[in-house]
Amino acid sequence: MSTYRSSTRGFTLIEVLIVAAIIAILAALAYPSYQESIRASQRADVQRALVEAGQFMRRFHSARDTYVGATLPANLQRSPANGAAAYNIQLVEGNNLVAVAAVAQTFTLRATRAGMMAADRCGDLQIADTGQRQMLNAQEGQNMQGCFRGS
Repeated sequence: MSTYRSSTRGFTLIEVLIVAAIIAILAALAYPSYQESIRASQRADVQRALVEAGQFMRRFHSARDTYVGATLPANLQRSPANGAAAYNIQLVEGNNLVAVAAVAQTFTLRATRAGMMAADRCGDLQIADTGQRQMLNAQEGQNMQGCFRGS
């Protein structure tokens, strides 16, 4: 007498669909948080780049006793310095973006959103020679502490 033994190996279609649904739900919950952490790191990097550009301007002024003629080097005109630009950094005079400084004793630098940061809720960041920081074009309800930590 022979007995036929049926062994079931593997997963049923229902089990596979349940696992796929759970993975999709977890991904849907995690992805926005991941995107916000990427944006936060881009905002931190632009703060670093603005401080570095400000130091460049101060060194220029120390050497010449004026900001007139100062222009940011290429590596300080965007953030991050390599890869796709998230922010473009420029000199501002009289609310106009300029390539070469014409004002002798003050400067203002503005980081304007670009690329993946173009629609960022925190807007653009501006820093003056006095250290004053200002957010421009930010969504309603955003503040400096929530967007640019350490500011």
